[in-house]
Amino acid sequence: MENKKNNESEWRYFVSLKDYLAIKDYAFLCIGSVLAIFTGAGIPHLVCVVGWLLNVFVMVEPTSEVFRSKTTPLLLYFVSASIVLGIIAFLQFFCFRLVALKVSRRIRRKYFQLLVSQKIDFFQNTVSGEENSRFEGDIEKFSKALMESLPNLVSTVSQMVSALLISLNLSTRLSLPIMGLGLFCIFWFSAFNLFLNSESKREQKINKKTLEALKTSSGFRSHCETQFSSGIKKSVFSGILAGSSQLFIYSSMGLGALYGNWLIDNDLLIYPGSIFIIACTIVPASMRFGQIFLNFSNFYELRSIFKHFQKFAKKESNSTVIQIDSENPPEYWPNSELKRKNFILSFFKNEVGFFQEGFRQKNSSIFIQLKKSAFKKKLYGLGFLFCLVFAVAPPTFTKLNGDLYEFYQIGRTEPFFSDGVTISWKYLVAGVITCLAGILCTIIYTRNGELIAKEVRFMVYTDFTTKYGPNLSEPLRRSMVPLILKSANQCKSVFDSRLSAFTVGVFSLAFGFAFVFEKNVPSAFVCSICFGLQAMVQYFIFRIADVQLKRAVSEKNEKAKTSITAFENMTDAEVRDKLPEIRKGYDGYLRFAFHRLSSVIGTEALRFAFIVAVPQVTQAISYVVGCFLVVEGLVRPVVLYKVVQTLYMSAFSIATIAQFNTDVHQARIGAVDLNDVIGEDDLESHNSSIRSGANIVHPSAA
Repeated sequence: MENKKNNESEWRYFVSLKDYLAIKDYAFLCIGSVLAIFTGAGIPHLVCVVGWLLNVFVMVEPTSEVFRSKTTPLLLYFVSASIVLGIIAFLQFFCFRLVALKVSRRIRRKYFQLLVSQKIDFFQNTVSGEENSRFEGDIEKFSKALMESLPNLVSTVSQMVSALLISLNLSTRLSLPIMGLGLFCIFWFSAFNLFLNSESKREQKINKKTLEALKTSSGFRSHCETQFSSGIKKSVFSGILAGSSQLFIYSSMGLGALYGNWLIDNDLLIYPGSIFIIACTIVPASMRFGQIFLNFSNFYELRSIFKHFQKFAKKESNSTVIQIDSENPPEYWPNSELKRKNFILSFFKNEVGFFQEGFRQKNSSIFIQLKKSAFKKKLYGLGFLFCLVFAVAPPTFTKLNGDLYEFYQIGRTEPFFSDGVTISWKYLVAGVITCLAGILCTIIYTRNGELIAKEVRFMVYTDFTTKYGPNLSEPLRRSMVPLILKSANQCKSVFDSRLSAFTVGVFSLAFGFAFVFEKNVPSAFVCSICFGLQAMVQYFIFRIADVQLKRAVSEKNEKAKTSITAFENMTDAEVRDKLPEIRKGYDGYLRFAFHRLSSVIGTEALRFAFIVAVPQVTQAISYVVGCFLVVEGLVRPVVLYKVVQTLYMSAFSIATIAQFNTDVHQARIGAVDLNDVIGEDDLESHNSSIRSGANIVHPSAA
């Protein structure tokens, strides 16, 4: 009975959302959902087109007129479909992003209206900063849920359904065992994502105890060790997920090569390209489906948002000036009026505080010191070697695929099964090696990142206890918490698993280009130009989107800061008398903010399209150009497949490489915040003590 009430309560929060959605918003959500369905279905469909090309490559003489007549319509369709997918992805992002901005604006307006209409006694027992900070965090997460989680949810289901339908239509016999592998893959990814999510929640609970831990040196040291331990556990789960993604891909093709060749020998499978299609649609869709529950987590923030509303009075005050309650003594009012002003002020500052960084940050002395400290760690060398092994995974996978399709030479009569057994073992061995390399490089880099974070925390604690003594007051401890949590996490972002992902991405591109030139120079040269142009344009688009967004946010914040300065200069009585004007001013600010943020949706949508669909367009164009070389006898069809697919798989690392620039920017911001507090003069005095934490100032040392 109690669970039923809880479920009804949860549903009530989602029903309340309809009050913040207009008719146009419903239309945009419906259109965006349909587009997300096409986006999810389009990915396995394009894999299917590559499989059809493979059938032509291995079953038709490349210099014949039949080859030209069969490849031409396929290539035209491939190019057209990939371009359409890019347009769909662009419009999908536009729809969901626009609705997210509108709903967030309406919720903020409602919250502020309730805030300024409260009776004065509401502010007597309210904690300003913490309450508004939680509300702003919940709004950001819910906005992300509408913008990212909802379309991801729709496209993931669509991709899974499309993969199953395509595979079962091609070969039920071959699809069933790979579907079994896909089912295991779903359980595997669901389980470890649950473990990772659970550990993340545990880490959040640990972080909430930071203020209490700062009371004593021993308590703080123990707290830092607990944070470090939690970070290592998360790295293990993340590493297993990263490594096993390659293992499952390799295993699916190995299973397809083993069983698929047996089916071909027994005339139960006609087209060899079906092996590639079935293996490379079901398992990737299963891996994505195994993470589907993560899309629901941000929607739960809607409950927190409306719980904030419940703390306000149920009815707004109709009077423009708050009347004094005669039940309270006169000395009560000045204190409460000040608290109201501070509460409203903290609401403004928390909204601006989410985007307070500038366009570019230089390397501060602390950032340079942390960088030197990080790269002195010996395990980085070992982690780098594992990154190199993991980076070889995409070209190795494509090479094995090409070797598999070398079996199907025109006119061959001997059985394929024995060759299938041999190459399936190669798939398995390569998958296990790359899996272990992915796990170990993630753990090693994350461990070094956690050591950097711990070093920053010790640095902050040592500086404060040196300046103010071991018995820190509560205001001082509260000022330390953002540095110990936010700044430390920002500083470690360029030294942990994100650095390993960047390293893997760079060398994956390098190995990909090196591999294709070893196979065939003419096709490698032409296709490298195509993917090289994509890489440059994609990075350029990413930078434009980042700069445009930061510029829009900067203009929004400048307007907010002007209003904040004017509000701070008001007396408590002026705030009380001008609440209607303050409300109107905030409405104007929300309109301005919406206008500025909505003006950059186009560049953000273009960035999303480049991630989802542009690699498909480049792949299609590369096949078009490569087939001309095949017809001219300059490259064999299977070699062309190896060249294009190697570059295509390696090109996915471009987004990771571009993202690392943002991680570096965030790390510099965190270091600048530390530098502003600690100062360069104090840095050298701390360098000898912050490494191990053994010389943290103890209370007894005062």
